[in-house]
Amino acid sequence: MRYLSIIFLLMLSLQSCFKEEMMIPPHEQGDLEEGQAALGPYYENQVYFDLYDSEEVSSSSINDYDLSFESSGEGWIVRLNSAQFMLAGNSQDTLFSADLNMDDLDMRFDTSDGDPDSTAIGKWYEISEDSIWSHRNVYLVDRGSDREGNSLGQKKVQFGMHGDDYLLRYSNTDNSGDTLVLIVRDPAMDQVFYSFDNGIVDIAPLPDQWSLLFSKYTTMLITDEGDNYPYLVVGILLNPNGVAATLDTIHDFLDMDSDDITELEYSSNADVIGYDWKYYNFDAGVYTIEPDMNYVIRDRDGFFYKFRFVDFYSDEGVKGYPTFEFVRL
Repeated sequence: MRYLSIIFLLMLSLQSCFKEEMMIPPHEQGDLEEGQAALGPYYENQVYFDLYDSEEVSSSSINDYDLSFESSGEGWIVRLNSAQFMLAGNSQDTLFSADLNMDDLDMRFDTSDGDPDSTAIGKWYEISEDSIWSHRNVYLVDRGSDREGNSLGQKKVQFGMHGDDYLLRYSNTDNSGDTLVLIVRDPAMDQVFYSFDNGIVDIAPLPDQWSLLFSKYTTMLITDEGDNYPYLVVGILLNPNGVAATLDTIHDFLDMDSDDITELEYSSNADVIGYDWKYYNFDAGVYTIEPDMNYVIRDRDGFFYKFRFVDFYSDEGVKGYPTFEFVRL
């Protein structure tokens, strides 16, 4: 009996080491659905789309905000609006009135994979066993450009804390327009979005209401000579709340079923689908969809979808309207 008790306790301890699998209720394969994201001819919009409900959830201009602040958890991540090609450099100086110049700073952008350790603002704070505080370094933030490529200017920015919320100080580079604002966390949202022009703005839907974000975003490309350079692209970013995806170039899209996806490896990197499902055909002068690039997407509820792009143009022939097909497996 003693040995049986020991075995039982060991089984309980081992069981606690494994993450519980999400149980998906039995369901039939869905029908072929079609969607379209109206980014516009200048790619001036960003569109949130939900696969489960087969619908666009919300849309907004890419220039509606500048910074986003981690909101729902206990973290303090600050992100730039990647769709504007924003950059930021840490002056390592706490004197807010100091003159800052881009040429003197290491100007960075947020990596497109969504890695919280690879943001341009970086770790602007310090955490000890019993407290957390801001380094109060002043950043130079290049706001990037609007939809027509016009510069949106620069700001000097400093981050602080007020209890569990953020203190944001910013001004123009000549110190005019010095502003101090409290950014209050919203526990229902992943991020709180802030515009230097309009204050707190409503951008994203609730975290459990969307799967894919269609938008411009900044990523790192490589020249023919092997040099890295940041560049604006147009593509898809994943919801960081449990959505993952992978590319499948083996199976035929229409024939692919749930048996074909069991051995695939999925990534939760935000840009795993990315932008290179299309290319510019210089001979024809149009964007062309890459053939045989099928994706499998696992949504936040654990359902799987096969997904592919079929066009980059509207019915009227206007670019910036990626059209796609998907089926819940």
